[in-house]
Amino acid sequence: MFYKQRWVCRVCERNIKLDYKKPEELKEYMNRLGKILPKRATRLCTKHQRQVAREINRARKLALLPYVGESKIIPDSRPRRRR
Repeated sequence: MFYKQRWVCRVCERNIKLDYKKPEELKEYMNRLGKILPKRATRLCTKHQRQVAREINRARKLALLPYVGESKIIPDSRPRRRR
């Protein structure tokens, strides 16, 4: 029989205070494109996942965090056909 492995929320465990004035802490919960990571990736409880999303949106409105991250242009490896 297989059991689902239990995990503990990092914020609950360490008593971290999430705040929009600390954008370097909030960047941990965003990917390189600027999207908020889902709960299964951040391993936070529902309460703190909502709080992270709220604080990230507040920081974005105050221009402490970007809405969109840097997107790299991937060069096309196929040779172009001449007409």
